[in-house]
Parts: sequence; structure tokens; C-alpha cells
Amino acid sequence: MKQQNIIQRLSLFLLALVLTMPTWAQGGSGNESETITIASKEDWKAFCDRVNKGQTTLNVKLTQDVDLGSDIVMAGREHPYNYNSFYYYTGTFDGQGHTLKFNWNAGKDDRIAPFWCVKDATIKNLRTQGKITKKGYGLSGMVYIASGTTTLTGCISDVDITGGDAGWYASQAAGMVQAVAYGASVQITDCLVKGSITDNADESYKAMAGFVMSNSGTYTLTRCLYVGKNNATNNEYSKTFGKDGYGATFTDCYYLNTCGKAQGDKITEEQLKNGYVAYKLQKGIESQVWGQTLGTDTIPQPTTDAKKRVYEVKFVYNGEVKATRYATNGQSIHGGLPTAQDLLGTGYNPHHYYAIAFADGFNASTTITADRQVTVSITEKDYYEIASKADWQAFCALVEDGQTAVDAKMTKDVDLETDITMAGTANKPYAGTFDGQNHTLTVNWDAGSAKDVAPFGRVNGATIKNLRTEGSIRSDGYFLGGLIDEAYGGSNTVANCVSAVNITSSYTSNRCGAAGLVNYVFTYAHVTINDCLVKGSINATTEKGQKGMGGFVYVQNGACIMNNCLYAGTNNADNSNNNCYTFAPTNTSGATTTLNNCYYLNPCGEAQGTQVTAEQLKSGYVAHLLQGMREETVWGQVLGTDTIPLPTTEAAKQVYEVKFTLNNEVKATRYANSGQTVSLPRAKELAGTDYNPLNTYTLTFADNFSAATTVTGDKTVAVQMTYITKDYFAIASKDDWKEFCDLVKGGQTKLNAKMTANVDLGSDITMAGTNAHNYSGTFDGQGYTLKLNWDSGSNGYIAPFCIVEGATIRNLRTEGNIKSSYSHLSGLILTVFGKTTITNCVSDVNITSSKKSGSCAIAGMALSIKYGAVVTFTDCIVKGKYNTTLKEGSIFVSGFVTDHSGTSTFNNCIYLGDNVPGGGYTFAAYTYLGPTLNNCYYLNACGVAQGTKITEEQLKSGEVTKKLQNNRTDKCYWAQTLGDEPSPYFDIDKSKTNYVYYDAAKKGWVCDDFRLTDGQPLPIGLDFTAATVTYERNFNGAQKATLCLPYDLYAQGFKAYTLSGGNKNEVHFKETKDKLTAYTPYYITADGTPLLGGTNIEVKAYTGANLTTSANGYSIKGTVVSMDNATAAAANAYILQDDGMFHKVTTDNPGATVPAYHAYIICPPQASGAKQLSVVLDGETTGIGDVTNEATDGKNGPVYDLQGRRVADRLDGATRHSLPAGVYIVGGRKVVVK
Repeated sequence: MKQQNIIQRLSLFLLALVLTMPTWAQGGSGNESETITIASKEDWKAFCDRVNKGQTTLNVKLTQDVDLGSDIVMAGREHPYNYNSFYYYTGTFDGQGHTLKFNWNAGKDDRIAPFWCVKDATIKNLRTQGKITKKGYGLSGMVYIASGTTTLTGCISDVDITGGDAGWYASQAAGMVQAVAYGASVQITDCLVKGSITDNADESYKAMAGFVMSNSGTYTLTRCLYVGKNNATNNEYSKTFGKDGYGATFTDCYYLNTCGKAQGDKITEEQLKNGYVAYKLQKGIESQVWGQTLGTDTIPQPTTDAKKRVYEVKFVYNGEVKATRYATNGQSIHGGLPTAQDLLGTGYNPHHYYAIAFADGFNASTTITADRQVTVSITEKDYYEIASKADWQAFCALVEDGQTAVDAKMTKDVDLETDITMAGTANKPYAGTFDGQNHTLTVNWDAGSAKDVAPFGRVNGATIKNLRTEGSIRSDGYFLGGLIDEAYGGSNTVANCVSAVNITSSYTSNRCGAAGLVNYVFTYAHVTINDCLVKGSINATTEKGQKGMGGFVYVQNGACIMNNCLYAGTNNADNSNNNCYTFAPTNTSGATTTLNNCYYLNPCGEAQGTQVTAEQLKSGYVAHLLQGMREETVWGQVLGTDTIPLPTTEAAKQVYEVKFTLNNEVKATRYANSGQTVSLPRAKELAGTDYNPLNTYTLTFADNFSAATTVTGDKTVAVQMTYITKDYFAIASKDDWKEFCDLVKGGQTKLNAKMTANVDLGSDITMAGTNAHNYSGTFDGQGYTLKLNWDSGSNGYIAPFCIVEGATIRNLRTEGNIKSSYSHLSGLILTVFGKTTITNCVSDVNITSSKKSGSCAIAGMALSIKYGAVVTFTDCIVKGKYNTTLKEGSIFVSGFVTDHSGTSTFNNCIYLGDNVPGGGYTFAAYTYLGPTLNNCYYLNACGVAQGTKITEEQLKSGEVTKKLQNNRTDKCYWAQTLGDEPSPYFDIDKSKTNYVYYDAAKKGWVCDDFRLTDGQPLPIGLDFTAATVTYERNFNGAQKATLCLPYDLYAQGFKAYTLSGGNKNEVHFKETKDKLTAYTPYYITADGTPLLGGTNIEVKAYTGANLTTSANGYSIKGTVVSMDNATAAAANAYILQDDGMFHKVTTDNPGATVPAYHAYIICPPQASGAKQLSVVLDGETTGIGDVTNEATDGKNGPVYDLQGRRVADRLDGATRHSLPAGVYIVGGRKVVVK
């Protein structure tokens, strides 16, 4: 009621103003059109003073911002003498865009405004700003009372008004005009109110208006904007724009916040900011009235600056406007290009990828100078394809631009190199499905001191599957992850992923917080990790950093479930503060961590899951456990190639299990890829604790299962096992050798062993005997070879037998390589104690030491014979190559023994090795205890020469083998393949071609299979009986030949002739009826293929006594080695050719040589000029017949001239016409061509 009384009183006051208007003074300056300028507070005061004294029609221009401070000076007032008389301001006030500032505290005064009363005035382009604070009423940010025809245009009121008092005393405040007087017509155009109004009256009495509070006339608001704040209640006393009164019109007026009753059109802060409202207010007006610098100004403002004009850009898709953007004149659009979601609306699928094309090349940088329309075309795909670093970066940009749920697939491996670009941020977490399709995303990121680094920065409701990450991430910061930094919320799934990222954190202040897969799971996030592998490393370089990391997850505050996962990474976690976990923390209040079927190789702090070994990873055991009973392939590995299982969908990599049962109990398991085979279990594995190494076991597998059986599914195989007991351990494989060594190491030092096959140890270094358990049994190699290819790195003290004591090693061959960057290496035994015998052994091991300083000790047979040891070497050979790169220091390389502190005897031994010089002995160092050498030989000395030197020829011929046999007739000790080197005799070698050995039963040397190959010489240095002899010689249809054999032979299928003389161009032979003797040259003829071998033939050691037969100055010389062309030509040799004649060898024909086991003719000086020699057998010339003129004689044979040169293949009519006239040899006869 009180509020109504105040309003009634104010209305009566306004009516009185109108009734007395004709008597009001209008000023008395005498210059009603005067224009003044205001540039200061004093100017404003002077202006108000003049108006308030009657100069009401002054025109004014504000030339700069003016601050009135706290001085309350208003333009217009009541007449000081005349009751109800006023001084109205009636001129034109142009603020020119400047601001009138004030900070007025009026106490209890009322009716306060910069312009107290105006009539028929124009106020334009003025900004008011500041505060009006009082307990009175009738307050306004611009005008208190507007009368007559008054216009306000382009004005801004930014005044914070506080008025009224407790109870019913309302402020009656207005942002622009407090009251429109009776009969007045007020135009408010293009104006903005953005100040605040605070009314101190009680809630039900508050009264205010955004623009006009009281109206007794009419007023119009056109294109006005209210963005102010207030504490109005929504009642009848407060209005957003103004009181209707006797007439109020609102055209194109907008508000951000209501001021009591809502009026005009509601807009939002974003519409204010993005240019929408500025465009609306300016729309349809050619002159510049509203503008805004988008990106800088948060609201539009009245302005005449054309540079601030806002234009509209409409984006049209399928003929419809789907999005709108705005731009300040000459600038690009604000807010960026429209997204697919903007354009498609409800048809938008957040998981799809949309490629948007804008017509005419329009883009986010295109400058706008007018309203325009842009046509848009869209290409839609189910997912975004990533095949390069640029694609990944574009994908990350899509997520950052708002397409957070876009699905993506990798189509190739991608290397991001050093460019750190992450998918998903704190503001735009990734929420789509990312399918790596088993491709690899490689990073090599050095993040400086940045934290929160991982390929995926933040996810919220995402699925990441089938992705491999690898490479390295380094930072001085914390929270570094191999796949995801943060799982913020929603349900997230990581499936079939592999993280092989090596993470290094140098964070110094606290825990490094690194994780192999996911760094941080937030409280409201649910993360399921299925079938994932972490195999990268985590390295915290500071002690504090090492106290916090996770193999899979570091911080787990939400819900995390891990199914079928494997941690095979490495780390340097320090779990002394209980902040390191192999898979994920389990101690967070309210969080839940669940592990199902998860395994680890090395723990990362607190062990979780089930531990497995490197061998179980390699064998397929873990792959089968992770795969479980699922039919589709989820885990697999290529056994024999992959050392750990991997998530995969390739069926060929799935691993199947084969169980072997004995007496219905599973005793062994094997694993195989589909279509592959498994190794069979050994008896020891099946028998378990019942196994006896001296038993010979026979295993029978059900359904004929064997090592060749292919496996296509899980399978159980029953095994039956029988055995017989023997007195030795049989070695036929690498596994057997390892088992033998393990048995010795386990205490069975006297275990006897026999090799039953050649064994290749490969690169696996396993030695027999240890410091605690010296081998002291009998090891019989039975002539088989133990092959090795060992590289021990920086480890020394390497030999097949490490330490023996009182042992017997016999009939063993060692072969291969030993390499080390250290010392103390041997081809057979490292250290010998006690009475030890080494018999019939061959060491053919190449030993290389790359030690750089100090000393280097290498030996071919036994590195060290310790004090008190008595060692006998009998019938042994060393022939390896020894090398050291040591340049400075002591080199101790000996053929057999290097450290000779005990007693040694060498019987019938030979050193054939190749070695670096320095510091050693051929057999063993001389001490007062020995060595004793009996019948020992060497080819090249190793350091100090010992024994008897022999030659390469003696070695290959068998002569040295006979020496090493040393007249022993009880059995064969030494044998060899002719042309090779001597070796201790082994029965298994008897069947070799040209293998010569001593036969005790026959009391002589024998060879089971003796073979000569024409032209290939074979050195023979001992007599022996050959069970079978074969001479591999191709006669090519020729029936004449020369011969010089290393054995006696009766002529079979041929006639043999010895040289009987010669005459000029002839060489004469006579037939021999005797047995052909070894190393004697012969001329033979045959009707077919001559038999030049046989059985039980005596082969003779080479002697040159009978190699030459001479008669009448002519000689025939046999060959046991081939004679080259130059040597034969220098000797004036004549060799037998296909025409049956002996032709002189010249260097003109380099192919003319004398092969081994042939013979050649030497003529006396007076006959040496002949080009060829015809053959006369027992007085009859066989090489050349009668001279004939018949064209048909011999026409089918090759044609030779008298110099022995072949000039044609046959003598036909064409050849006769092409040959020069003369005498030729055809078919062994002279033919005259005319």
C-alpha cells in the first residue's frame, strides 16, 4: 500500500510539471544554439551550472572521458524561486563514445541521475559508468525525468545503483530513464544497460526497471539490450525494460537477465559473446550502430566503428541452414567452423568420422566482409583411418575439437618419432573405440619436465583394443604411461593390447608414478583390462621416484578388473613404502581391484597374480594358460621364435597342450602350434624320482604318437615305459649331456658314461664337473663327436670337462669353437687332479680369447695339471686353432697342457694345431716332473718345439699314422683317410672311402674301399691291402691309354705294353705278359672298357724307382701327381691323344696337361723336333696306316694335320674343298687332299 502511495505521489509531481510548463524558464543566455565541449570535471560542472541557471539549449560534445568522482553535479533542476518551475536540458548532448564516470553517495537524497530533467533533448553516444548509492528513491544511470520529445540513442549505462531503504521505501531505480513525464514521447534507440540495481527495500516492495521505471507518457525502445544485474523480485513493481504506463513499445529488444517481469527476447551469454546478438541488433540497418570485436568483447556495444560490424555466415547442408557463425568485419568467423554434430543434429553419430568440405575453399581463416552463405558437403565413415604420424595428429585434433567419441582404426604401423601428440585431454577426454588392428604405435618422446604423458592422455568411456605401443618415454616429471595417462570416468575397456614402451622418469620430489599401461584410474571410472601384455621397462632414476610405480596401473581409485593378463616387463621398483604393485593397487578405500588368470615374470613391487618363469613363457605353457578354453584365438606365439606369448587372432599361432600320462598320471606336458610337432618326453621326466640314469628305457606312445605327429588341438597321450639296467649313462643328445653334467654336479661324480651318437651342444655352455664335484668316472666317447659353439662373453674357465680327478676319458672327439673376452680356455679339460688317463681323444676346437690385458692361458687338451696329478695321454691329437688378441702381458698357449704342475706322459700323440706364438710349449712345459714324450710328433711347433717334426706330405700319405701305430699289433690305434690327417682309430670310420687302418687279424694295414679318381692324386705312404679297388676313369670310347698305378694289377680286358725304344717319329712298345707293377708306366690297348680295379689288391707306398722306363734314348714316365701345361712343355713331353698318337705338348694349347696316374713320352734330342709320334706295337705301326687318296676312307673320323692339330670333325666333300692341299691324319691313316 505504501509502495502505491509513493508511485501516486510521483505521478502527481510529474503532472504538476506538465501543467506549469508554459511558465517555466527556458534559459536566458541569449545564444540558444551555442555548442560547447566538455573535457573535464570542471567543464561538466560549468555546463550544469549554465543549464541550471537557464541556458538549457546548449549543445554539447564530450571530447574525452570525464571522471566526476564523488561530486554530485546534475544537469537540470527545479527553479530556485518559482514553485513547480524547472530548468530542463533541451539541447543535444553528444558523448562521442566517451564515458562520464562518477561515484556518488547521496545519503538520503533522492531523485539522482546525471541528467536530472530533460525535455525535447537528444542524448547520444554517451557512456555513463560508476556508482550511485543512496537510501532515497528515483535513481537512474542516465536521466531522471524525460519530457517532451526526447531521444536517447547509442548510449550505454553501466552504473551500479543502490537505493531505497528498509521496509516499503523502494529505490524506484532505472538503468536508463527513471521517469517518462506526462505527455512525453521518448525514443530510446540502440542503447545498452549493463549496470546493476540493488534495492534495499523488503522483498515485496522492491521496485526497479532495466530501462524505464515510471511512465506517464509514451516511449519506444528499439534495438536495446539489457545485460545488467539486479535483485528485483518478479512482481508488478519491477520490469526488465520498463513500465507500460500510457504506452510503451519494445522492438528488437533483448535481455540476458530479467529485472522482475520479463520483457523482450531472452538471450544467453554465449549468444552475447559469439556475435549473435550484435548481428540481431544491427540487422537491417545500413548505418553502423552496433558492433563487437569477437574474441575480445564479451557483449555487443553501440558503436559507429564499421570495423566492429558483425556479419553472419550461414552454413547450408542439403539445402538447409544447419549452423551459423559470426565474424567481425575483416576477421575470420568466431567459434571455429561448424562440426559434424552442428551440421547433422540428431543424425550425428559420435562414433563416426566425418570429413567436411566447405564450398569455395572456405576455411576457419577466411576473412568476412559481408553476410554470406557457405554450402557444405559431408563424407561419412564408420571410423577414422590412421596410417601415418600426420593421421595420428589429425585424429588427436579431432578429439580436441570435440569429436571425442570418434572411432578409429590403424591400418599401418605408425612411428610418432619425437613429436608428442596425445589423444584426449582433461577437457576433451577420448570416448570412442580405437582399434589398432594389431599395428604398432611407436613413440620416442622426451617430455622435458612435463607430467601426464602417454599416447592417450585422458579417456572417459573409451575402448582401446588390438594396439601395440613401443618405444620410449622420458621425463623429469611424473605420471608417465605406456598407453593411457588417466581413465577419468565411464566404463572403459582395454583389450588385446601390448605395451612395450620403456619409461624413464627423473622426477626428484616424490614417487615417479609411472605405469606400464594406465597411470591413473579416477574414483568414478570403471576399467576392464582383457588379454593385455606389458613388456616394457620402468626406470626411475631417483630413490624417491623408485618408491611408486605400477606394472599395469599406478593409481586405482575406481573399479578395475584384469582378465588373462601378463606382466613381462622390467623395473627398479622400491616397495619399502608399499606404493608399487605388479598389476594395480588394492589398498585404496572404496576402490575394487580384481585379477583373474593373471601372470607375471618379475614383480613390480608387491607381487600379484601367479609367477611364471622365462622357460614357461618360451615353451608355450603360459600362452596356453592365457588362452584358456576359448575357441577363438586370443593368445598365441610362434614356438621356437617368440620368447613370450602375445595377444593375437592368428589361428596359426594358437598354442595347444599335449599331456603325456604314465599309469594314468600326467607326468609331462608339451606345447605346439597348430600343425606343428612336439618333442617327446624323456624317461627321466616320466619316471621322476624313480629314474635311474644307468637304466636304458624304452618308451612306447599310444596311437603311434611320435615326434613327427602334428598337433591340431589339446591332446592326451598315454605312455608305456620299460627298462633294462646297464653300467653306464648313455649320451645321444644335448639334453643327455646336460643331464649327465647335472648328475655329476648333483654328486654322482663316478658316473660312467658312453656316447652313442654325435652330439651338438650348440651355444649352450654346460660343463662336466665342478669345484665341489670333480668328475672321476670313465667317459667313453666311442668315437663320436661332442660339438660346441660357445661364446662365454666375459666369463673364463671354459672347457667341456671343467674339473676331473682320477678320471678316464677315451675315444672322444671335441669339435667347434670357444670364444671369450677372458682367459683360461681348453678344448677338452680345464683342470686335472689325481691319476687321470686320456686315450684316443681328438681336440679340434678353435679357441679365441679377446682379453686385452694381464695374461691369457689357452690349451688344446688340458689347461692345468695340478700338483700331485699323474696324467697319461695316449694316442691323442690336438688340431684346433688358437688365437688371442692380447698385445701386452703374458701369453700362455700350449698345444696340449699349459699349467704343468704335475706329472704327465705322452704316448704316440701328435700336435697339428695352428696357434699364435708366445709363452707355451708344443706338448707341456718342462719341469722336474716331466713331461715324458714317447713317439710324439708335431707339424708346427706351439711355442717351444717338442717331439719329432713331420711334414704335410707325411701326414696325408699315412706315413705318420704308421709311426703313431708304433708297431703295435694287438689292435689298431691309429688310422686315417688318405689325403687327410691321422686320427685315433674308431670302428665307425671303417667304411669311409680310402680309410686305412691296421687289421690285427691280418697282421697288416688294410682299406675296405680304396678309390682312385682320374687326375686326382692321392698320397700313399704305407703298404696296405685294399678289399676293393676302384679306379674312376672315363675312357670316352678310346681304346688306347697310358697308365701308372699305385698297386700291382693283372691285365684284364686290356693288353699292357712297356717301352722298347723308338725311331724318329715313332715310339715302340712290346707287350708284357707279367703282372703290372705299382708306380710303373704302361701303354695299354683294349677292345672294351679295361678293368683297372679289383679285390684284395696290394697297394704300395709311393716309390719313384720305377716311374721311368727308357730304351734307345726314348723314355716313358709315369705320374702320381698331375703335371701342368708349362711343366709338361718344358719337359718336351709327348702325350697320347684320341688319334692314337703321342703329340708334343706346347704352351699354345694350355689345356694339354698330364693327369695323375697317366704317363708321357720323352724323345732323345735328335727326335725331339717331331710334332707327334706314331705308336709301333711289337714291330707294327698302329698310329698311321697307308697313304690313300680315297675320299671315303676314314671320312667319319676327326681330321688332324701333321702337327697334331685337329682341323675338322670329319672328312666329307665339303671339308675336302675347304682344306688346303696336303697330307692329313684321319682314323690313324694318312690321307692326301689335292
